[in-house]
Amino acid sequence: MSEQDIFEIVNLYADGELDKSIEAKMFSILASNPEAREYFKSLQKIRTVVEKTTEDFPSELEERILRNLKSEMRTAKSFFKNHDIKNLISYAAAIIFLFIDGYLFLKVSSYQERLETVSQQMFFQSKTIEMLYNSYDKVEVKANLDNQIIIKPSI
Repeated sequence: MSEQDIFEIVNLYADGELDKSIEAKMFSILASNPEAREYFKSLQKIRTVVEKTTEDFPSELEERILRNLKSEMRTAKSFFKNHDIKNLISYAAAIIFLFIDGYLFLKVSSYQERLETVSQQMFFQSKTIEMLYNSYDKVEVKANLDNQIIIKPSI
């Protein structure tokens, strides 16, 4: 059995969660293993110190806690009674501004989407116009003195 397993068994014993069938085996291991025995002693020392330092729960403490809770609940119900009207108006204005900000944010994001769509359409149109412009045959334009214009394609 590994030392880790032994320490886990000792921890279970200290927590009071060890089965009675394994308890006898644990004590025989403690008798033969000095490191496990030291670990067991240190846990027992910690346990005795904790037991000595625990204090009894005073009975009137529970009553005081319950009374304080009741008074806290009463003050929580009267939230608006204790506040000034200016504070209430500022709270209401802040909430209204939050809703307006949310609405404007949604509007701006929809306009931004529209702008991106129009921008993409313009990009595709400019590419189409450029493609059409480059697809035409080259032409040569010559002017005569008679003010006639002769256009000849150069293929």
